[in-house]
Amino acid sequence: MKKNKFKKKNLNVLSVNTFTFVLSIFFLTIGYQIQSRNFLIGTLINEIFIILIPALFLCRGGRIRDVLRVKPLGVKNFFRTIIIVVFSYPVILLLNGIFLTILSNFIGLENYPIDYNESVLSYLFYICLIPAICEEVFFRGALINSYNIYGRKFAIVMSALVFALFHFDVQNFVAPLLLGILFGNLLELSDSIFSPMLGHFLNNLIAFFSAKYVNDFLFDILDKTSLARDIGSLQLYIIIVLSIVSFIAVFVIKFIFKRMKEDRLIQIKQDESRIRTREIESIDFFNFAPIVTLIILYFIYFIIVF
Repeated sequence: MKKNKFKKKNLNVLSVNTFTFVLSIFFLTIGYQIQSRNFLIGTLINEIFIILIPALFLCRGGRIRDVLRVKPLGVKNFFRTIIIVVFSYPVILLLNGIFLTILSNFIGLENYPIDYNESVLSYLFYICLIPAICEEVFFRGALINSYNIYGRKFAIVMSALVFALFHFDVQNFVAPLLLGILFGNLLELSDSIFSPMLGHFLNNLIAFFSAKYVNDFLFDILDKTSLARDIGSLQLYIIIVLSIVSFIAVFVIKFIFKRMKEDRLIQIKQDESRIRTREIESIDFFNFAPIVTLIILYFIYFIIVF
């Protein structure tokens, strides 16, 4: 009757990492085959059966609501999350663009055009909403909960690294890595899984509408400006514009994060009387053997593909 009382607050690191590696094998083999037949339906199947259900199974090792931090987001943090993600988009776009520019000197980059034959609502559901829910439950819920015994910063960065590796696309490595760090911070500062879910959904939404309606139109306008002609390179011009926008965006993001941190510290002080703080453990590298194997698998896949 009191079984839940004895469930652990943190999931077992080795179990979570081993699960992650096994699921990455399924994703590369069975998941790839399913998604190649029907991209949208395949995405739904992969997200639910390779990411969400295994994550919920892992979370059974603890109190699921506590592991996933299923708590109200609150109006203030709802709007803070929206502002942070909107202002983070140009920053991540800039850093990802710089990475791809450097990468293009070593390998030939591939274009992966999106087929827009389905309705907009289909893309909003399959590409924007479903991944935002399923991936946040696994990567920010289960992974950060298990890694938190090594400290908050380690948990955020490590879960972001695994999130990026799980995409198995070197061209799409930096953006998921940075987004993983962003979503991890949103989780820690809001103490609610709904903040990274909202952020993830909004980021996907911006990326989708930008690719479908904005990018080509905007690039065409910028290309026709006199400044673009003076610089002599549209790519360099876009980098300059993004750099200016990103410079302003970073200040806005830092300001909001500071306010969220202040509110979180107040909440922690209020909870200190009834919640005992857990000491940070030293890192046991054996627990991360599956992740090292995942990194090796990632590079093998990269060599085969490119």
